[in-house]
Amino acid sequence: MKPSKFLLLFIAGLFPFMTLFVSGFSIYLVNRNEIIFTPWDIILPIALLFIVLTLLLWLLLWSVRNRGRAASLISGLLLGISVAVWIQSQLLVWNFGQFNGQVIPWGQWTVTMIVEGAIWLIVIAGGIAGFVKSRPEIRKTYITIAYLLGIASLIISFLNAPERSQKIVWDEDNRDIFTFNQKNNVLIILLDAFESDYFGLIAQKYPSDITELDGFTFYRNTISQYPTTKASLPNILTGGVYKNKHPFYDFYQVMYDRFNIIRPYAERSYSTYFLGHLAGSFPDFISMERATYKLSNNASRPILEYLDYTFFRALPTSLKPLVYNDGNWFFTLHFRKKYPPLQHGVDIQFLELLEKNANLSSTRNGSFKFFHFSVPHFPCYVDENLKFNPNLRGESGYISQARGALKIASRILALLKRLGIYDRSEIIILSDHGSVIHKPIDRGTIYDDALDMVSPLVQSSSLALLLHKPSGSKGSLTISDAPLELSDLGCLLGIQKNDTVCRDFQTAISGGTRQRMFYHYAWGHEYWDSFYLPPITEYIVTGDAWRRGSFAPGKFIYTEKGAQPIKKTPTPISYELGKEILCFTEGNHEQNPYALTGWSNPELYQQWTEGSMASLSFRLEEAPRKDLVFRLQGFGYLGNGKIPYQVVTVVVNSVPLAKWMVNEEKKWYEVTVPADIIKDTRVNIVLSISNPMSPSASGDSDDTRKLGIGVCRIILAEKR
Repeated sequence: MKPSKFLLLFIAGLFPFMTLFVSGFSIYLVNRNEIIFTPWDIILPIALLFIVLTLLLWLLLWSVRNRGRAASLISGLLLGISVAVWIQSQLLVWNFGQFNGQVIPWGQWTVTMIVEGAIWLIVIAGGIAGFVKSRPEIRKTYITIAYLLGIASLIISFLNAPERSQKIVWDEDNRDIFTFNQKNNVLIILLDAFESDYFGLIAQKYPSDITELDGFTFYRNTISQYPTTKASLPNILTGGVYKNKHPFYDFYQVMYDRFNIIRPYAERSYSTYFLGHLAGSFPDFISMERATYKLSNNASRPILEYLDYTFFRALPTSLKPLVYNDGNWFFTLHFRKKYPPLQHGVDIQFLELLEKNANLSSTRNGSFKFFHFSVPHFPCYVDENLKFNPNLRGESGYISQARGALKIASRILALLKRLGIYDRSEIIILSDHGSVIHKPIDRGTIYDDALDMVSPLVQSSSLALLLHKPSGSKGSLTISDAPLELSDLGCLLGIQKNDTVCRDFQTAISGGTRQRMFYHYAWGHEYWDSFYLPPITEYIVTGDAWRRGSFAPGKFIYTEKGAQPIKKTPTPISYELGKEILCFTEGNHEQNPYALTGWSNPELYQQWTEGSMASLSFRLEEAPRKDLVFRLQGFGYLGNGKIPYQVVTVVVNSVPLAKWMVNEEKKWYEVTVPADIIKDTRVNIVLSISNPMSPSASGDSDDTRKLGIGVCRIILAEKR
């Protein structure tokens, strides 16, 4: 019996339904606090696409309806693929982390890919067999069950979806975000994760990057109070210090109602706008993504993003890299054209819209604007000219992107000058925290027990950028060593009238000393939707922030169960002889802070040395009684055959011990470390590399780092 045209229609619609609606809305609903568009932006075009795909598949089935076996094969194939999509999108769901451009180590998912491939083959074969061998009424049952599974999944996803942490509705009056005042302007430019010591380096090495900073003071001794945007941004806005005593958003809602840096300007009849990216934002926030969509008429972008998420969820893991591609999503890549992916591209589009639409008005008493840009936050996609460069890596890549962030700020400053309002504007350029992943710039290696008590990444995450230009200020960039915190912003702007709150700020700005607090936590993206932060460890900062010895552990760790005292005085981090250090992504490098200077960030298979010297320092639990052996697994970067090997001189405790000829083959190298050169428990190792080279110079890639050797594993052990 030939299938009816209505049954064929239901069969044709199953695959588009499972893919476009079940798979797509499942991932959208779960992750909607990381996605800026609303269902209303996409529902009509997705429904139209569903209808078109269904009709095309129906025409295919209708054309073969008289060919019994062929019709059954195609119908069974569609059923099998549809059920496989449901299984993949609803049951075979793995945690790949946040979609922030990070490299996903697909090599570690090989077993998963094999298992999923087998499941897909079995399900598709079962769908074909079910249609070929079953009676028509059984086929209808198969189709009905498949649709019911999809509908049930949508209901469950809707019920389990988190509430939106922010409203993203758009008000047409928001077009005034580009309007400045003819007389009074306050502008805050936040460059996310701009580490302050790198600003100092850029100012020295690339002075042309700071030529627009007329009248500014660089407060190089400023710290954030938290290591990530989640807590740091509301701390900047309100000055409130969160210690896990109350639910996070409840606490900051109270603090925001009590005081925030926006309200005093609104009370003076200023137009006030706070634009940024969705995560970590608060009331009065306008999404920069949303503004860019609306003001540039990019109606197709939400649809393309939705399709990227849909197919990432629906396809087996072996095909997911084709869709995600380290943030270069398949559909939006073809739409994006010249812009970088993710929020970095939004930053540049918004900057261009601002330059194109900026205007002046005198209808209000003044203008207050707070622009939160994502650049230079990881991942590194933007170079110093704001061009897309996916090959930026390590410290040099971060510097290029930080220079790009300064380019954004400089272009806005140049815009104010063209409008003739620069002199009448008070301007703050700041970051919300340091880079988090880059250690502070080395100012001479000091091996000291006190330094071992605080991870360099704790220090680097606190090194916040702060530049200030009061209205009417002129002259070249000046530097202040006043010990400030980002929570001092209301005092710096002169809008925080509470003398008690600003007492420490006044002491610091007048040249006095000050004890500051930094509250560190190990961030995980699951905490975006949590009522509390991860356990918070307090650190006391008693000196200049760029000196690691100024940081010391405090007294408490704050959890949602209350303040827990640190039970004993921290001791220097020691190394257990024989412990293998994995120097690649997903290794144990984050738990082993033995690498000091000259190292790039860990990658999928290795961690590169960068420059002519890389250093390590190990503190042993006790002085060794016999000789040690230092072993390193790695390979050399040879500049596409320009040299036969890298000559690596190994110096231990200032004593040269060996020269390794490191070629491009990955293998183990080792050197004996005599016990008599270890005077106490410290083993300091310096690897001097003969010919570090840039892959861009040798034509391998656009990577500008000067690479020496790729290190995979390191071991320091007793010699047997």
